[in-house]
Parts: sequence; C-alpha cells; structure tokens
Amino acid sequence: MKKMFLLLMLSLLMPMLAVGVPQWDEATYRQIEQSIRVPQFADKAYVITKYGAKATNTAAQNQKAIQKTIDLCSKKGGGRVVIPAGQTFLTGAITLKDGVNLHVEEGAVLEFAFEPELYPIVETSWEGLECFNLSPCVYAFKAKDIAITGKGTIDGGGSNDTWWPWNGNPRFGWKEGMISQRIESRPRLLKNGEDGIPMYNEKGERSPERVFGPKDGLRPQLVSFNKCEGILLEDITLLRSPFWVIHPLHSTDITVRRVKMINDGPNGDGCDPECCDRVLIEDCFFNTGDDCIAIKSGRNRDGRERNMPSKNIIIRRCEMKNGHGGVVVGSEISGGCQNVFAHDCVMDSPELERVLRIKTNSCRGGIIENINMRNIKVGVCKESVLKINLDYEPKEVCCRGNFPTVRNIYMENVTSEQSKYGVQIIGLEEDTYVYDVTVKDCHFNGVKDGNFQSGKTRNITFDNLFVNGSLSLLEAPYQHYSEWLTYSEMQRVPKSFLLDFSTKPKWSYVMGIELEGMLDTYLTYGGEAIRQYCQEYTDTMINAKGDIRGYDILDYNLDNIRTGHFVTRMYNLYPEPKNKIAINTMMKQLQNQPRTIADKVFWHKAIYAYQVWLDGIFMGLPFRCLTASTQLKPKEAIKIYDDAVNQLKITYQRTLDPKTGLNRHAYDETREAFWSDNETGLSQHCWGRAQGWYSMALIEVLDALPEDYSRRGEVTELLQKDLDAVIKWQDKETGTWYQVMDSPEREGNYLESTCTAMFAYVLLKAYNKGYLGEQYRDAGIKAYKGLIKNMIRVNADKTISLTNCCSVAGLGPAATPQVIEAMKKINPKGSVKENKRRDGSYAYYLDEPIRDNDAKGVGPFIWASLEIEKLGYNVNNTK
Repeated sequence: MKKMFLLLMLSLLMPMLAVGVPQWDEATYRQIEQSIRVPQFADKAYVITKYGAKATNTAAQNQKAIQKTIDLCSKKGGGRVVIPAGQTFLTGAITLKDGVNLHVEEGAVLEFAFEPELYPIVETSWEGLECFNLSPCVYAFKAKDIAITGKGTIDGGGSNDTWWPWNGNPRFGWKEGMISQRIESRPRLLKNGEDGIPMYNEKGERSPERVFGPKDGLRPQLVSFNKCEGILLEDITLLRSPFWVIHPLHSTDITVRRVKMINDGPNGDGCDPECCDRVLIEDCFFNTGDDCIAIKSGRNRDGRERNMPSKNIIIRRCEMKNGHGGVVVGSEISGGCQNVFAHDCVMDSPELERVLRIKTNSCRGGIIENINMRNIKVGVCKESVLKINLDYEPKEVCCRGNFPTVRNIYMENVTSEQSKYGVQIIGLEEDTYVYDVTVKDCHFNGVKDGNFQSGKTRNITFDNLFVNGSLSLLEAPYQHYSEWLTYSEMQRVPKSFLLDFSTKPKWSYVMGIELEGMLDTYLTYGGEAIRQYCQEYTDTMINAKGDIRGYDILDYNLDNIRTGHFVTRMYNLYPEPKNKIAINTMMKQLQNQPRTIADKVFWHKAIYAYQVWLDGIFMGLPFRCLTASTQLKPKEAIKIYDDAVNQLKITYQRTLDPKTGLNRHAYDETREAFWSDNETGLSQHCWGRAQGWYSMALIEVLDALPEDYSRRGEVTELLQKDLDAVIKWQDKETGTWYQVMDSPEREGNYLESTCTAMFAYVLLKAYNKGYLGEQYRDAGIKAYKGLIKNMIRVNADKTISLTNCCSVAGLGPAATPQVIEAMKKINPKGSVKENKRRDGSYAYYLDEPIRDNDAKGVGPFIWASLEIEKLGYNVNNTK
C-alpha cells in the first residue's frame, strides 16, 4: 500500500516539475528514494562446484554447470548461487532466474570466454534498437528479484584479441577481412528501426530482419537484464566488457551499489539504464572507454513507438575517471527521460570529456526534463562541465524532423579545475527546443574557451556562475566595456580623488590617466555622473588660487605633469580660471625642466638627475604639445613641437636594443647609476609598461600636432617602427604581452594587463586615425580580445575588474656625487636616497606586486575599448 502511494505521488509531481524555474526538488528526490524496492533473497546457498563447475573445466562445461545451479536455486525458492573464492571459472553466457543472487566471493573470478557459440540469441536491445542478438554475458528476461553481489570479479574477456575488433576500428585490433559491426549489421539494425520492422511477426515468430548472430559482430553487454523487476548489483568488480558493462532494459526497481566498472574497450559504457524506472546508482567507481553512466530510452522510431521514458533515477557518491561523460542522458533517448538526480560525486581525468552531458538530435524526438545535478567536485574534464547538444551525430541517416525537447535542467554547486568550456549549449535553429536551464553557485576554473551557446534557447539562467573567477552573465549591464569599467570604478571608488587605492586626496599621474579615459567615455556615450566624477577631481585638487594640492615645482617630477593633460582637456571643455593657473604652473615646470647635457632630453625627476625614462616621455611631452596647440601662439607652439619630436627620436635611439628591436626602460647619461650599463647607460630589460608609455606618447603627441605641421611624418614613422617591434613580441596564443617583454620564455614571467591595454589602445587608434594599416588593427583586435578573455573578470556585484596588473616598477635614484650636486643646484632642500632594490633586473620586475584595477591599466583599457568600439565591437562580440 505504501509503495502504491509513493508511485501515485510521483505521477502527480511530474506535471509540477515541468513548470517554473528549475530547482532541486528535495521532496521528489525523497519520494524516488523511498519508492525503490531492493530485492530480498532466501538464506540458502548453492555453490557451483557442487553442481559440476570446476576451475579446470572448459567454458561450455562450466556454463552448463552454473546454469544448472541457477535453475535449481530459482526452482527451490531462490537464494545465493555462489562462485567460490580463490578460483577462476571460465564460462559462456548465463541467465539469472527469479529469486537468484549470483554471489561472487572475494578472490573469485567469473570469466567469460570468447566463444560466440556459447552466447545464445536472446531478446535484447543494441544501441537503443530492439533486436535478437548474442546473449549478454549475464542475462535475465522477465525475472523478478535478481542480483549480482560479492567482492569478487566478473571479467567479460574483452580485448583486442577477442570481442573488441568487432567494433571495426583498427585501434581495437580490427583488420581487413574480420567481422565488423560497421559492414552490414549496424546499418541494417538502424534501417530496421527506421522502417518499423516489428520484433515478432503476426504468428509470434521472430522477424528475421531483427535477428543477429556471431557473424554480424554486434558485441554483447556484460550484464543486461530485460523486462525485470527488483535488481541489485552490489560490491562486484566488472572488467573488460565486450560492449556496455551494465544495461538494465525495460526494468524497474534497480539498485547498483559499490560496483567497480573498469572497461577501456570500444563503446565501453559503465551503466546504461534504458527505459527503466526507479533506479539508484550509489558509491560506484567508473573507469570506462565511453560514458560512465548513460541514461537511454530507445533510438529514433523504435524508441518513440516504445514510448518508455527512463525516469526517477538517483546517482550519488560515485567516482568517475575516464569516460566520454560522467552523467549522460542520450543519445538513444527517443522515449524521453524524467527526474534524474545526481549529487555528491567526484570526477577527475584528462580523458573524462564532460560532467553532465545531454545528447540528442532531430532524429530522436522525446522530452528530456527535470535533470538535476549538485555538489559535484571535478578536477579535470576534457571538454565541457555541462554540455547540451541537440545536434549530436549531424550526419546520421534517419528520418529528420523529430525534434527533441530539453527542459528543466538544474546544476548547482559544481566545481571544476580544468576544461575547454564551462557551459556548452548547442540548440537548433528551427525552433526553441532547449529552455529553462539553470546553473547556480558553480565555479569552473581553468576554462580555456569560456561558455558557448548556439541555436535557439529560452530561459537560460546563470545564477552566481563563476568561470575562471569571473561571474558569467547572459546579459551584461552595459553594452560597451568602456562604460562598464568606468561605472565599475565609480562604484568601487565613489570619490575620484581616492582612485588607485589612495587613502587621501592625491595628485598623481595615475588619476589623470584613468579620469581622462572616463572623460572620453562620457564624451562618447554621455552620462552626467561620469562628468561630475571627473570634475570632482579638479575641484578637490586645485584650489581657487590655482594651487595644486601636494604639488611642488622644485621636485621637477615629470609624473606630476601627466595629470595636466587631463586638466587641459577639462579646461578646454569647461573653462575655469583656477585650472588655467594650474596649467600654467605645470608648463612653467617643463620650461625649466632639467635636461641631459648631450641630448637636451628631460630628466625624469630632480632626484633622478641625468636619467631619461620612457615613462617620463609620456608624462611630459603629450601635455606640453596639447597645451601648446590650444593656448600658445603658433610660433611658440612650433618650438615646443620641434622639441618634442627631437626628444622622442633621441630617446628612441638611446634606449633601443638592436637585438630585440624593443626599448630598454631607461638610460643614465652618466653611466654611473647602479642599474645602468657602464658603456651604454642602459637598464637591463625592456619592461612592458615602459614600452607602453612610449607607444602612448607617440600616439598622443600625434593627436596634438597640427595636421600641417611639417614633422608629423617623423613621428608617424617612429610609431610604425615602435609598433612593428611590439607586434613581434606579442604572445601568439593569447595576443597579450609579458611583464618583461624581452624575456617571454624565462621562468616566472607573466602576461601583464597594463602594457597589453596600452598596446591595444595604440594599435587600434593608429589604424582608426589612418596612421597605419590593417595589420596593426588586427594585432590590436587580437590584443583586446586577449584582454577580455584572460584579464577581465566579472565580479559578483556585476562590476568588472582588470586583473594581472603590475602595481608599480621603476629604477632607483643613484646617489653619486654628480647627481647630488646637480640636484642641490635645483632644489637645495632636496635629498637623494638610493633604492638598490629597484635595479632593473629580471627578478626585480617579477618581484613587484600584482593587483587588480591598477589605474595605469584601467585608463588605457578604457581607451582601447573606445577605439575598438569605433570598429563596431561591443560586449557581445569581443569574446
């Protein structure tokens, strides 16, 4: 009575499960769990050796003795048919009967011989198509209460010398002239299904078209019970199956517990319930050559006409190693599938291809619904954590137009450490056949290609799904990455004068760079909040008298000039007298900025006397040229332009490393700095961001130079040489660049985002401005996509972050007598303290901290976004 009640409850719950947002239904799970009847057996033992079985017998002799024992046990009310410990018994196919528990004791082996004549033709199913074929090694038909238990081993005898070559694949030992399922039998079986050939004719005789024998090569399963009630497999080890390992067919109340399935053969699925109801698979181990668990319900017309869904299935606490899929639904699933609950399993293998896999096509039809998975820990899987594929075997010859439906799929708390895709959904174009899919609270790391979706779908929900640490969103809050990162930063740092992790208002080039990127976003897309955020900085940092907070002209620090570029642009848009005074102060600094003796190039700072850094070229020259172009008379401006071009060209030549084509971080005119070469004055390496600073200096000076200025061509030529070298060092796989650009192969080096953002920006802008051609655009697009794929993270609050930013790097002051004397002349109150940690070595650049959202990368990323958006790219098409 209780059983009837539980079954009634399940039938009533079915329509309810098909409605609404998918979720784990604990009530239904418990109803299924309680409804599964585990068979009970009489406490009688029938040891096969007492009925003629011997370890020395032929397979035929043992087959006869074991079957005799089974028949007797069943006839006498059931019990255990015992395969005794310590012996191996070779046999042919055997058939279990009502009430029989085939008990294989620990240390015993029941091995099935490769003697096809010992496998009678029985009613079964092969790849979802009903047929009469060689008997499975252990078979049952219309039996009630049967089992295989014990800690012994059942060995199917499959190998490249026995059953497996029948697969027809040379990998498994097949050679020309051998039996193969591919030659005639499998195509005939498929055609039988399509043609609707019945299993029995009108006289009740077997239809000859559906009969297959040893010469047809359709390999038998290791264990298959057809139309049975009450099945238990417990503790047994199953090895080397000719075909699928466990295949319950048209059966109910099935328990598979603590079973080890190890099978590397072709089509070596572990456990494939087909058209079964009330199935429990728990605490099992799978190491298979195909799907670990594959739920099936018939193929194509055969399955549709049977109309027997597999349903009410629980899979828990299992371990999956190799296999095409951990938990699979399909592909022979034409009768449908309902109510699958998989949880608390562990999966890990480079050869495990998918975790939850649903595979079907437009030959199949059927409704697959209410498939649930949670609390799964995955190490490595080869392809996808979740794959739903409605275009499986697209070249299958069959009657098309039988569209399947996949709905109400739920995955929760699944973690994975490596895969190609996270969620992969392949729908159909004809209509929406995949819908109501939820992936919740999952973390997939080491994902090479993110998530993938094609075809029509509906109600796909990612709820707190993180891929490579980044929140997966099906719909982004902004259409453009420039806006998204701008607003993300505004959300993280409500006060613009506290950007870049500042704890108090700070005048710094990093604020200027980031805010200028935000300003350009506002000018492109609008957003009054952005404009106000930008103005807040100048309002806070420049007082009514034009004094700059924290600025000292006597430092002669080029870093303090860069924010002037932002101030000049703000002044040109929104004139305020105080900002004009501040601009004049910074122009005065550059007018008096100390220079190298030989080349007349700006020192980086007073305390860095005689040092020229690529950083400083960007900090000073674009501001000076921009301000000159808008606020000075033409003759005065030309002098500044000429000086800028000279400094750009001299610095390029002085820092050039002819072996790499790149530029070293800096040079010291005195050759006495502890980090410099005593012959060339050069630092040791090309640092990615320093090269980026120089590239941005070139493009921004070009922005400021008038179109009719006679020396623009020299800067364009320099830009091309610079970018030609940069492209040569672009990482071919990711499109990004290394922290130490000239040493990509050295241990510890890493792909760094701030320099990548800078190069992407310059490459794209050089094309958009018409300075350079398509190859530079293409390199820029590749770089930008590399940033999106590898260095942009979507956070839980739907903001985005730029990751892999080197927070800071530089070269130390040199406290030589010459430097100290020169600095004192400029600033008598100043002092020089050496910092020998900043020696420009490879180890030094790698020792500096890495962080997210460094302003030195955020600004260039916003600029790069604005440039690529001019080419029609947005959040949806830059993956």
